[in-house]
Amino acid sequence: MKDFTKYYDFITDEETRLSVRKVADKALLVSKNCSPLSTDFVNQNVIDYSIPIINNFDINYKLFPNYEHSERKSLILYPSFEDNVDESEFITALRINNRSKFKELDHSNYLGSLMSLGIERSKIGDIYVHDNYADVICHADLADTIIYNLEQIGRNKIEIEKIDVGNVSFKEPDFVLLTINVSSMRLDNVVKALINKSRDIGTDLIKAGDVKVNFVPEEKASLLLEKGDLISVRRYGRFLIYNENGNTKSGKIRLEIKYYTNVNSKN
Repeated sequence: MKDFTKYYDFITDEETRLSVRKVADKALLVSKNCSPLSTDFVNQNVIDYSIPIINNFDINYKLFPNYEHSERKSLILYPSFEDNVDESEFITALRINNRSKFKELDHSNYLGSLMSLGIERSKIGDIYVHDNYADVICHADLADTIIYNLEQIGRNKIEIEKIDVGNVSFKEPDFVLLTINVSSMRLDNVVKALINKSRDIGTDLIKAGDVKVNFVPEEKASLLLEKGDLISVRRYGRFLIYNENGNTKSGKIRLEIKYYTNVNSKN
């Protein structure tokens, strides 16, 4: 078996490195005990780092959910001699129905109430918010805790029901399309335009670790961004470089941005 010590050292972000090590520990247990396990809900960056380690063991894996816009997924690990594994043994979907006709609930309302139960964020996947309900994906062993302890969100009465994971109403987070013009695709230039502040303020945010690119803190202001990159700026929100729409007459790059309006802006 390969020694991954240097591989872990290569992962510069401490939070990502810790998450990858946790996945590796689960993979080792599955390999030794020949019994399937699921990991915490992790982002795509952790998944990408984890797959080479998983492939080092004689095990298989599947991701849930596999919806294209899901940001947080669980790796379900199982012995190679098994053809498949039922994700519903490890993952449960809950539908939280908002019974108030007067106040809508947003992502932060649902997430904040779940966190108030003392649940770790890593045990809950994405929350898909709709007009009068939200579908929540969580580890199966947490489902009853949520059902029996969460009676209202804010002052809104709610009802919670378990639903089949195949009936989750997946949706991309709400967004508005913005157009910004930048002199280059450098991170500091793009952040400046996104937050509509000076370049110095954007650079200070980057140096302070308040900017993530594809879920990883990025302190290199000169990093060149590409279409499809996801940028999170603490206190300002989350932005996806959706498209490049040519150049302005002055030669600046015209970018189309998805600004996600219904996610946790604390990054």
